[in-house]
Amino acid sequence: MTRLTVTIDDGGMHEAVNKAAEECMKAGVVHRYSILPTGDGVVSACSLAMSEGVQISAHLDCCRGPFLHGGSLFPRKASRWFTAARKLAPQVRAEWSCQLEKLLSLGAMVTCIDSHRHLHHLPPLQDVFLEIAGEYRIGTVRTAVLPDRYSRFPEGLWLDGLGRRLQRRVAVRGPGTASRMLGFGAAGSVDREYIRKHLAAIDTGDVELVMHPATERVWSPGQPRELKLMLSEWFRELVK
Repeated sequence: MTRLTVTIDDGGMHEAVNKAAEECMKAGVVHRYSILPTGDGVVSACSLAMSEGVQISAHLDCCRGPFLHGGSLFPRKASRWFTAARKLAPQVRAEWSCQLEKLLSLGAMVTCIDSHRHLHHLPPLQDVFLEIAGEYRIGTVRTAVLPDRYSRFPEGLWLDGLGRRLQRRVAVRGPGTASRMLGFGAAGSVDREYIRKHLAAIDTGDVELVMHPATERVWSPGQPRELKLMLSEWFRELVK
């Protein structure tokens, strides 16, 4: 049997994301809200998730900003983190700890952590990520093992490989994680056929479906369509 967790990412990034998340929460089709501690709308995002009784994940950021512990040397492009991650790991640890503290100071009960642009999968940052999970007693972490790893070639294959490595480490260290993550290959433009195709290929296990709805375009023209999909009767039945 496949068990599905629906997560909305980028909480607090923009008011259009928070408004879409509110509509989806009231429709009962969201299990988890992944909130960006550096987002302009972080306060309202936390308040929304708590009032609607939705799980909160920390969407840890080290490539967008504005940062809470300096971060002046952090590359803004994800591709530059390939070479910078090892050198900057201590600063990332300090920054991510500050970001978690920010959510906790707002009253959020953080039960999961992941990261913006999936940067916690980089080998030097996996250690940081798992240390923080242990220190803050986080029960669930995201590992990007991708049923759609060929959808965005070669990025999907690369992330899937790192996700499998991290998942093996998580199995030893103790936090929980979904066995598969959906949404990467169609981020910002997930549709019904994408979900049907990839869920049908998964026989069993926990699946996290990561969605990016918004009431208007924030970074993808498909975000309003994702919102419409999540509010459809078909999606409600899927979640049930």
